[in-house]
Amino acid sequence: MSDTTPPVSTGVSAPGQPAGAVGRSGADHGWGMRNPRTVTERHWAEEQEVIGPGLQAVMLLSRLCVESADGAELTDVDGNRILDFQGAGGVNSLGHAEPRFVAAMAQELGRATAGAFGTPARLEMTRILRDFLPDDLDTIQLYSGGTEAVEAALRLAKSVTGKHEFLSFWGGFHGKTMGSLALTAGARSGLGPLPPGYYSTPYANCYRCPFKLRVPECGFACVDHARNVIKENSTGALAAIVVEPVQGRSGNVVPPPGYLSALSEVAEEFDALLISDEMMTGFGRTGAPFAYQHEDVRPDVLTVGKGMGGGYPVTGVIASAQTMAAEPFSEPSASSSSFGAFPMACRAVGTTTNILVQDKLVENAAERGQEMLAALRPLAETAPLVGDVRGAGLTIGIELVVDKQTREPAPKSLVQRVYLQLMDAGVLVMLGGNTLRLYPPLAIDQQQAETAVGIICEVLNSTAEDR
Repeated sequence: MSDTTPPVSTGVSAPGQPAGAVGRSGADHGWGMRNPRTVTERHWAEEQEVIGPGLQAVMLLSRLCVESADGAELTDVDGNRILDFQGAGGVNSLGHAEPRFVAAMAQELGRATAGAFGTPARLEMTRILRDFLPDDLDTIQLYSGGTEAVEAALRLAKSVTGKHEFLSFWGGFHGKTMGSLALTAGARSGLGPLPPGYYSTPYANCYRCPFKLRVPECGFACVDHARNVIKENSTGALAAIVVEPVQGRSGNVVPPPGYLSALSEVAEEFDALLISDEMMTGFGRTGAPFAYQHEDVRPDVLTVGKGMGGGYPVTGVIASAQTMAAEPFSEPSASSSSFGAFPMACRAVGTTTNILVQDKLVENAAERGQEMLAALRPLAETAPLVGDVRGAGLTIGIELVVDKQTREPAPKSLVQRVYLQLMDAGVLVMLGGNTLRLYPPLAIDQQQAETAVGIICEVLNSTAEDR
């Protein structure tokens, strides 16, 4: 099936026209595109006169223009209210405009904004992180973007091992600069040549196993294949295996228990590091402080970001002090960043982490996530287009297919129409291939979670592919 599939009968109104605020049952829950989007049209058009191309696809698709936000709620410039389960792909950990975060950032803005010198903000951040970070991963270096932190992790791995090759996984995403792009299989078209020494292998996506096997009978055939990829392709200079404990871009794919431990054994076999890219999953999103902690495994390096700053652009590399001491990474200016550890970034990380702990948001993510998954999983049986529902904490994926038996992925046009129907009904989600990705705030309350799940179920249970 191609992307020319006839449109789903979604009831989604064209921008600028009145839109329905409810799903097909007609229940008036108060959310959704109730008002004409006339202000949105003018706002969006004026912005695009200056903004360059290549914006995130869901931004271009939704053309959402936000007037204000509070917690899990967005209000657009036309007064429409939407539950934000997109959360900037996992960035919005605390919820929009969290009062303590706003107050702390406002105070810091009036105190110091530039420079990576020692500051009260950095001192307080280190004290808070000392209690939050794992005992054996107790040192952090800050950066300003995800790809920058990943590149730093690659340099660290080279420094520790004296080697230069890396193994990553199909469906992963690690960034768009040279090294991180080379790690990102499936996103390199037209951007070559890439640096040598980067290899990729299938991830443990059990719903779409390339070996046509099933867990646990497969015996982790994908890990055996990874081992063979290294043996057959590497020059014997593997520095690290770089893996996401939950693959976000592919649709929040959660590997089976034991997968990370098996990869750790492979890394040890080749005298390489295990780098856990927790840019999306770190700082509580999966119901544990870090996603790797769901298993009995210890990565050598973590890359973190997104939710750790509560919306402020800050990322980091975490490792043991011994690992971080490797040269040349540890030499003066060798691992620094233009904006790394600026006061605002430090205040954002310290305040966010403190709120995560004080409000028990990691535990809330685990509890709300279990409730949401229990309510959403029946969609794989009842909803015409849903093939799989999976997740860890508040990292949830709903994969859309056009045939439940063959698991043929829903085409792009169909996925986009479902996305717009959900937005029309009042829930904003993220997309990843043919999957709807949910990233509500870790502070989401039970009522809002139930409301969003109700809207999602209502829409998906009543939506079928037009033939």
